[in-house]
Amino acid sequence: MGLAAGAIAGTIMLFLSHIAPYFGAGNFVRDLDVPYVFGKEITRREAHVLGVLVHVLLTAAFGGIFVYLYGMGIFPDDGIISVLEWGLIVTIFMGGVVMPIEGHGLFGTKEDAWFPLDLLMTNIAWAVLFWWIIRLWPGAV
Repeated sequence: MGLAAGAIAGTIMLFLSHIAPYFGAGNFVRDLDVPYVFGKEITRREAHVLGVLVHVLLTAAFGGIFVYLYGMGIFPDDGIISVLEWGLIVTIFMGGVVMPIEGHGLFGTKEDAWFPLDLLMTNIAWAVLFWWIIRLWPGAV
């Protein structure tokens, strides 16, 4: 159930990120680099679909790992504080490992000064959604 709850929470965040520019300032993020996968140039549409797939798989994995760690006794309960702590760990992993592999942050395109805060707020929102969704399944954790 953790995999499903993580994927659902990630999909909700993905949906919100796609409709947000229509309700906000109206600026879409323009990706100016040429997308490559394993040294082969791909189209922007292929890159977008691959990005969506990676995002959903990662959020599913993060949800599943949380439930596994909870079952191992690493987290004392399945309350909001434990899930927010997990969200902080996810933020550090995403900012320190995943984003640099994608070419952003430390070793790639330098983001603006608000990027770390944006990453933290996004993962807090994912954690809250995950916590809410996982509680819809009694006995899931």
